Amino acid sequence: MRVKKVKKLWQGKYVSVRDYEIESAIKKGGLVIIHSSKKMTVDKDGCEKILQHGVRSQKFKSKTGGKDYQLIDITFAPDGAEAQNLLI
Repeated sequence: MRVKKVKKLWQGKYVSVRDYEIESAIKKGGLVIIHSSKKMTVDKDGCEKILQHGVRSQKFKSKTGGKDYQLIDITFAPDGAEAQNLLI
């Protein structure tokens, strides 16, 4: 699993992930997003769906000479009991 730590959420509920990070997560079996003390796990199939159907931003050019990328917004839904409370 690929681990991504984020400091803040966009609009209080979204995590912006670069498209190549999701591609890497697919190869590693999934993605774990950590915000504060909360954790969200996305399995390989979930990552594939996000990559195919997720809302993408414009294409950004890397400032360090790395890969160009698009941001994909994912709704942050913590694992466990916290996620159950969000569904109610």
